[in-house]
Amino acid sequence: MNTKHNDFRSKHFDLSEEAKFRFDILNYKTDGMIFLSTVLIIPFILSIMVSFIQPGEQGKINFQILYLVSVCVGLIFNCIRNKNGLFKGGYLWIYIFILAPQVIGVLISSITLAIFELTEENKGVVNSFVSVVTMIVTEIIIIALVLKFDRKIFKRIIETFKTKWKELLVVSIFGLILLSIIVTIIINWLIETLWFGLGESSNQEALKSILNGDYGKTIRIAYIIPLFILTVVTAPLAEEICMRNSFNLNASNRWLGFVGSAMFFGFIHYGPAFDFEHILSYSAAGFILSGIFLYTKGNMTYSWTIHLLNNLLAFILIIAIN
Repeated sequence: MNTKHNDFRSKHFDLSEEAKFRFDILNYKTDGMIFLSTVLIIPFILSIMVSFIQPGEQGKINFQILYLVSVCVGLIFNCIRNKNGLFKGGYLWIYIFILAPQVIGVLISSITLAIFELTEENKGVVNSFVSVVTMIVTEIIIIALVLKFDRKIFKRIIETFKTKWKELLVVSIFGLILLSIIVTIIINWLIETLWFGLGESSNQEALKSILNGDYGKTIRIAYIIPLFILTVVTAPLAEEICMRNSFNLNASNRWLGFVGSAMFFGFIHYGPAFDFEHILSYSAAGFILSGIFLYTKGNMTYSWTIHLLNNLLAFILIIAIN
């Protein structure tokens, strides 16, 4: 049975040697565990501790500082041990995804404050635009750097579209259905909303704040454009590059990478906001996308297209409802 299953996967998901993904480039017992500890395990423990000790906004700020320190320590170790592979090996992208928004956010905020006068009336609008633009700029930088230094990712994507388009179509539809049934219907609607009476996640509320508010048609339309760019264009690709490709390269063990990347995907959506009520839905989405990545032999093309289609569907529903 295993032989037939492996033959099936090889037939449908194998790529050329140049485009294949390797799960074991580094030493998972040292490099992998340092990476997982500093990027996920320690931040996860800190977020729980800080949320109990200091649950307010100041606690979130303090956690963010501790989180960045932990990630920076991991980056320093990675630079010392694997400096030659940071760019060409793809180890750096996950660190940029975590650290860059802090710097870019400050720059964009400074530019915004120099142009607009911040008042209580426009504070919410300005903050929402700054947050969305910050992530768009961060993700464009990541994609540009990958195009420049880590072309193996795009070689893998191009080869998949050219030679495995049938498999890509089937897996994408299957993955979208799986996300819709398990995450959206069963977890979000049935468990979180009906059984536990939970509202929307902090992440969703932040993204939809302008659409739900009374800010006028012009501002709402102006916000829809960058929101579409973020949720449908840049986020699916950049997040899969970082959370699937780069994360698994750093973990250097297929099962550590599978569990770790799934939990990290969930954590970045609920951890910094102390939104532990929605840990199940975000983690479930992470496990589905990581499972697809693992099953397709480390080909993020599949998880990217599923992620993109899921976000596109969610975006259409948000616009239709609001």
